[in-house]
Formats: sequence, structure tokens, C-alpha cells
Amino acid sequence: MKHLLTTLCLLATLCTSLYAQKQVVEVKDYWETNTEGTLNTAVTAAINAGTLSNTVFKLKPYGTYVLTGSIITPAGQTLEITADDPGTTQATAVPMICWTASTAPSKTYLFDIAGAVKMKNVQITWASLDGTRFTSTIRVGDSSTVSGGRCEFENVTFDYVQQASSGAIQPFATHFKGFFKNCYFRNCTDNHFRYYSRAVSVPYAAQGIHTDSLSFENCTFANIGYVYMQEAGNYGDNVFFNHCTFYNVVMFPLESGWWYKMYVTNSLFINTFMYGYIPSAPGGINGGTITIAPIDSGAMGNGFGFTVPFTEQDRRILFANNNYCIEQWLVDWMGYGPNGNPYSIDKHRNRLDDEIPLPMPMLNGVTRTFFDSTDAQGKKVWPYMNKANLDSLNPGFINPPINQDSLKTFLYNKWNDNADLPWEWDPWNGYNQIWPLKENLAYTNTTLQTRAMGGFPLGDLYHWWPAQYTQWKAQAAAENARITSWLMNGKDPLASAVESGEGAIPSEFTLSQNYPNPFNPSTHIRYSVPIRQQVSLKVFNLLGQEVLTLFDGAQQPGNYVATFDGTGLTSGMYFYRLESGNVSITKRLILIK
Repeated sequence: MKHLLTTLCLLATLCTSLYAQKQVVEVKDYWETNTEGTLNTAVTAAINAGTLSNTVFKLKPYGTYVLTGSIITPAGQTLEITADDPGTTQATAVPMICWTASTAPSKTYLFDIAGAVKMKNVQITWASLDGTRFTSTIRVGDSSTVSGGRCEFENVTFDYVQQASSGAIQPFATHFKGFFKNCYFRNCTDNHFRYYSRAVSVPYAAQGIHTDSLSFENCTFANIGYVYMQEAGNYGDNVFFNHCTFYNVVMFPLESGWWYKMYVTNSLFINTFMYGYIPSAPGGINGGTITIAPIDSGAMGNGFGFTVPFTEQDRRILFANNNYCIEQWLVDWMGYGPNGNPYSIDKHRNRLDDEIPLPMPMLNGVTRTFFDSTDAQGKKVWPYMNKANLDSLNPGFINPPINQDSLKTFLYNKWNDNADLPWEWDPWNGYNQIWPLKENLAYTNTTLQTRAMGGFPLGDLYHWWPAQYTQWKAQAAAENARITSWLMNGKDPLASAVESGEGAIPSEFTLSQNYPNPFNPSTHIRYSVPIRQQVSLKVFNLLGQEVLTLFDGAQQPGNYVATFDGTGLTSGMYFYRLESGNVSITKRLILIK
């Protein structure tokens, strides 16, 4: 028994503690054992013992785990890998999973999942310790006997990604579900193709697979070909992005326009679709953020080209509280002025201006038509497709991850002769596990620092605004409920609470009597907020049951007016309550129909 334990300790230490009622295997890393494949061996042992789904593989802080081959899991089972939350020193960095430098094993898949995978607090690097990069993916699929593939990634960095006709994550299931929280996709680049190396993408020409749901929250995508790509008829039913930062995306951030239910909220799009559009080239103007395509071909352009089980009126699309900006250096580089690229300068010299790249607008014409069209009575033609609170400001990033010279040359090559060039930002920071991160995508623009719902900064809060992230988490459930309601019902449930613009900053919290009172069907409620703080304004019935939330989130100091619409409620007395910290003020109102 002693000999057996000694042998196992070279690879993993079995813990008697439970992790969410699972057995924890603490896996030793490369530097402890001078051995590659310790994670491979630990996972294989659990598979052979039939305990994979009941095991958590815990990696050590700042550890390095060198894969000697693909980790392949059986159908219907769950692989779970975790580590401690990172600290603020190098010794407390997240552990890294990387490739062996050997060319012997197939490197098509880092992980080939036939069920579910969960990872937290790890870095996955598409390279070996000597910096050699490999083309790989993490495939999440199912089998003929077990339907559905699922992935959950929290605080996972996908670094130095190289993938051909797919993504870092490859959905390959009849019912794929993907959840990404606090993740960072960094340097997902390709030296040749402008559209390779994506965050999530189904494989080229795949058939019979489908995405049920895909969500990203507080994630960053920096230096990347695409972010999310839908292929042929493999569209996603529910696709959600909230508080994400998109930076230096060569082409589509989100492609194609075959959205069914989708929201993109509280996000930053900076230098997205850097390739731009060329007026004389096919393809037209796609837009630098999202595109909405019509289901059927017609006056609004080409349709999906495949059958879907929903109509235009069934679709739910929300694009709200977002910022899109092409930085001035890139605008200049596209052109033929003194800071322009040689390709554009030559085209202008030869009177071929329609071959010069131009910056994409935030939204193309068809997308704006879906959002803005009204009928003869002034009602929205597509009431469940909405945009709101959009800006086009330069955030002024503090220390962005960019090698501007190589990026400019890469783009010039793509416009000119398509020559190859690496353009990723300092990849050795990744495979050397430099921590804390050298880059910083926090920003100095004060308008954008309060432009998200609840008065928070736009973009990824987890990585770049840690103090605000802690505050945001306290109201995240309410914010998500607001976004979902807005998406499904076509109206912002908190749109009634707007600044009145009246008077100086108040010195105390106040709640005025509603006017008119009694009322039918709507009434106005004025209130004041003296400091930036979490505020809720809710309506209750006589039994104390909440019937409506007028506002729930952070608000800046000011005077506000909320509109309460009692349509759908019965006549009678109701109460409305303003709460913030230790403050609670309640008044009553009367609805008469």
C-alpha cells in the first residue's frame, strides 16, 4: 500500500475532502515531477475507474501542466478542472495547461469532450513551453447515444490560440450549451487568414449540430480573427453577451446575422472589423458590431438560405448600452493621407478610390431598418428588435495589448498581396505565465465609466475594473432580469426612471407623492438621490407582494422621475417604496379604473 501511494504521489494526491460532493484529485505539475502528462494520467485513471464525473482535478497555483496528447472523455461524462482564485503576486497566478513540444501525439484537440466540461481559474495555451504554437481546438460534442454537449468556463484564459476552420471552442453537439464567465481570449490570431482563429465557432461545413444557448459575461476578446461564428444552418437559439470588451478584431465580432434570440449589452467594441469594407468588393457593408439578416431574401437583401422554425416577429434582439469606436491611428492607416498605408496611397494615385478600405459603421443599413422601422401609425414594425444608448467614443485604454507596427503591416498585407505576418501581442507573456497581467483595458473616458446599466463602466469589469465588479455582482441578478425582460417584451422595464434634469444635486433621499393620484392607467413618481448608490423603487400590493420594479441598480446623484403604468392591475390601493442602504421611504397610491 505504501509503495502504491508513493507511486501515485508522483502524479496526483488524492484528497479525502469533497468538492461539491466530488472527490478532489490534486494534480502535481511539471516542475514538481519533471514529468509531462501528469494531468493526462490523472484523468485517464479516473476514466478507467469509472469515477470521472465524480472527480474534480485541482491544479496548483502558478503550476504548469504539459499535455502529452489529447484528453478525450467518454460520452455523457463530465470533466471538471479547477484551481484557487488568483492573487496579486506571481506565485498566485493561475496554472497553465499547454502542449508538449513533441510532435508525436496528435494535437488536433487539446480536449475532446463527449459530454460536459467545467474549468475555473486556469490558462490554456496553444503552445509548448518553448513557444512553439500548434493548431488545436477544444471540441465539445456528444454521441449517438447521449445528446447534448456542455461547457462552463469561469476565469479561463484562452491564450495564443491558433485554429483553422473552427474556434478555440468547437461546438460539435446536437444540443450545445456554452457558458463563459470572466474569460479572456488573448492573441487568437493567424499569420495568413484574416478570418481564422475565433473564440467559438462550429467546424467548417458541419451538419447536424446546433447551439441551444451560448452566453458570455465579463469576458474580453483581444487580438482575434472573429469572436463568434455561425456556420451554414448551425445558428444559435440563444446568444448573449453582457459586459464584454472586444478589442482588435480583424473581421466579424459576431457573425452571421441569423440571430433568433440575442442580446449584446454593456459592451465595448474597439477596432472591431479592422479589415473594414472595400466599396468595390463583394459582401457590402456588414457593420462593426452585429448584423441582422432577414430570414427570407427580398427587398432587405439575402435571406438565411435555410429553413428555421421562427418568423421575423418571433425574433428577439437587443443591442443596448454599447460603445463602438475605430481608433484614429487605424482610420488614418486605412486611408491615403500622410499616415495612410502604401496600398491605399497607390490606389488613390491611380484613381481607384473604390478599392480603398473604409471603416465599418457601427450598424449597417439593413440592421438599422430592423431596429428603426415604423408603420403608418408610428408603431415599430419589429417591436422585439431594439437598440438603445449607443455611443461612439474613444475609451482611452490605459495599457492596451497591441503591437501596432506589426498589426498595421498585417492589415496592409491583407489589403495588398495577402502575405503572411505574425501580429499577436507579446505572446511570451502567456506561455511564461506573467502575472499580474501587463495589459490593462481599463480606460480614462469618464462618460463610458458610467454608461452601462446601473451606472457601471462599459465592458469587462472582472479583469479591468475589479472594485466595480464587486459592486456589480451585488446587483447582477436584477440586471440580468432587466435585460431578459427587455429582450422578451421589447421594452426596458426600468426605462420609466429617468433623470428629470431639474435643480441642483439633492442633499438627501426624497420620495414625492405620485401625480396624478388617483390615476388611470399611469402616474409619475419623483425621487432624489444625493450620492451614487444602489437604489430600488418598487410597487407592492396591500398584501406586501411586489407587483413591479420601477428601478433597481446604481444611480448617480440627481433628481429622477419614474412612470408607473398600472395597465393589467386591478383597481385599488398600492404602495411604492424607495430603498437605498439604510434609507427606506414608502408612500401609497390609488389606481381607479
